[in-house]
Amino acid sequence: MRIARALPLVERIYANIRFAILRPKLLSVMDLLLPASGRILDVGCGFGLFAAYFGQTQPGRTILGVDPDARRVQMATKVSMTLGLHNQFVAGDIRNVTIDGKFEGAYVLDVMHHLPADDQWATLAQLRESLVPGGTLVIKDITTVPRFGLEFTRLLDRAMIGMDAPLHYRHHRAWGEMLVSLGFDVRMVRVPDVLPYPHVVIAATRR
Repeated sequence: MRIARALPLVERIYANIRFAILRPKLLSVMDLLLPASGRILDVGCGFGLFAAYFGQTQPGRTILGVDPDARRVQMATKVSMTLGLHNQFVAGDIRNVTIDGKFEGAYVLDVMHHLPADDQWATLAQLRESLVPGGTLVIKDITTVPRFGLEFTRLLDRAMIGMDAPLHYRHHRAWGEMLVSLGFDVRMVRVPDVLPYPHVVIAATRR
């Protein structure tokens, strides 16, 4: 509620919807998988909702958010300042933005399936290179089973982003195989929901 109140009305409504979808149990799973301290990269940070959440649960984290929308980055900065956090944000596409230094952890929330299929492997490879050895990449995305849950999610995604934007979902085992091929050790957990979203959380540790 504190995070949502830091935003203007329209964005506050969006924030409340996002937190309704990513319920406390799901966020708690991700929180436990991320390093409790150190530099954390937030890929596709948007309004900085989850940077604010994870920054408050573990104050030892220094979170850097990246998003291609400069307006959202400005709002994310405002949210962070309002809550007394020291998160930083950069406007740019993770596929080509320049970021200095390495990270102890990174997370990607419902972003990977919005990338063209050909860009997904390269993006994960780039994220691996951004981590220190032993660093953890946490991916929350949508798996392809059950079919009804996938189609439910696809319908809502299309309502949000339109009919022409890319949507490339993968089965969670396919994500796992890709990450292993890139040099990660992988753990996965399916997180049930009262709504039919087929959530999956993947923790990938760089070897």
